[in-house]
Amino acid sequence: MEVKEKDRKFLSALKSVYRSVSKAPETISPLEARSLCTDHVRQAFAITNVQIKGSEYLPYEKNVIFIYNHLNNHPYYTEDEGFQITLDSHFISSVILDKYYKDSGVRVVRHSLPDEDNHRTYYERLKYLRVYAKNFLPEGLDKKEIKSVNKEFYPQAINHLRQGSGLVFSPEGNSYKTGDSPGIFRYGIFKLACCMDPQPLIVPLVMANFDKLASEDTFKCEIKPPFRMSDLGITDKKDPSLPGVVAKINQQYKEWVSDLLEEEQGFESEILALEERTKTKETLDDMVVFYGSSTIRLWNSLEEDFPHINSLNLGFGGAFISSLSQHFDRLFTFKAPKVIVLYLGGNDLTLGWTAAKIVENINSLIEKIHHKYPPTTLLNLSIKPSLERAMQMEKIIQINTAMAALSKNSTFLKQVDFFDALMDGEAVKRQFLLQDGLHLNTDGYEVLKNHLKPYL
Repeated sequence: MEVKEKDRKFLSALKSVYRSVSKAPETISPLEARSLCTDHVRQAFAITNVQIKGSEYLPYEKNVIFIYNHLNNHPYYTEDEGFQITLDSHFISSVILDKYYKDSGVRVVRHSLPDEDNHRTYYERLKYLRVYAKNFLPEGLDKKEIKSVNKEFYPQAINHLRQGSGLVFSPEGNSYKTGDSPGIFRYGIFKLACCMDPQPLIVPLVMANFDKLASEDTFKCEIKPPFRMSDLGITDKKDPSLPGVVAKINQQYKEWVSDLLEEEQGFESEILALEERTKTKETLDDMVVFYGSSTIRLWNSLEEDFPHINSLNLGFGGAFISSLSQHFDRLFTFKAPKVIVLYLGGNDLTLGWTAAKIVENINSLIEKIHHKYPPTTLLNLSIKPSLERAMQMEKIIQINTAMAALSKNSTFLKQVDFFDALMDGEAVKRQFLLQDGLHLNTDGYEVLKNHLKPYL
């Protein structure tokens, strides 16, 4: 196997994760050890290509159960004496939970085998919840002891949840290749959720490619909408229908993993869905069409907010300015709309471009739209401030200022600026954002609606 420099660097960083925990002073607490671990894990994954989707589904409360399909590690990413740091669970704790909740949560880890000294040393410092896993049982271990130890997991886990920590758990009890994932879900974690009043939210995290080399693939995680077991009709852990419900969740996971694997970077599935939405539109007369990224896509109350207009939402998550340009002939197919509303440039901030370059690209697309639809009024929404992109704030202001100046000299373009309404001095108003600190919540969309309404 040819080893590339990225893989060498990533393995070296993973070894640093192990050393940061196993060699830490004996005087530090488990929470301090977890903090050290989290910092080093984030540094390690900064070397790789990662993709996180669905952060808008993260709930505000953090005392929830995060379930995930557990993946193998690539054999190359092996530290001393055969020990491997599980990439997917460490990614969840350090790159997702700690980032969005300032708390890496509590993971559930199998007990070490007698000859797994590194595994034992590492996880004893972190003091996560421990259970016996079916495929990792010491020889001669009494079944009663296994049952007794695993039974202790339930009150311990419930206690952590009630104290406000998130619980990270794989329902499979084993790890698999992405193509074979997930394995069969066991019922334990779902029964636990039924034991609590109120029931905790369960947030599905779909993992892909963590069994691959970092040089050859992108590590992917997609966050799905949270649910409670009561949403699925289960309020009692002894409910005879629980196995069937878990089987359905298991099957849904298989489809999610498959979809995440097959997903193309070119937004093909999203474009097809938007084409279908356009075809099923009852009337294309006097339309007000909304284009852009997640800020548009997640505007679920759009039709209710503007009941007097014939609106069409053609937003798709992750869209760049170039995404609209590349698919222009597929997205701009109808007769001239009355108004086109654009939200452009937010995701382009992640590409490292200058404000001037982003403004140039926005203006190029606007000119292209105007050339196709000369009589149509174009409304360009300012890029919103967010906690997620706080380091880009100066660039956002430069882009918004430049677009406002361009609109003043235009007969067809108007700038709708709602940036200041989401700010308190130099600070972003947290109350208008979802838990991920990036997307607008209901109150945020109310602000946007009120600023856009006079133009419609």
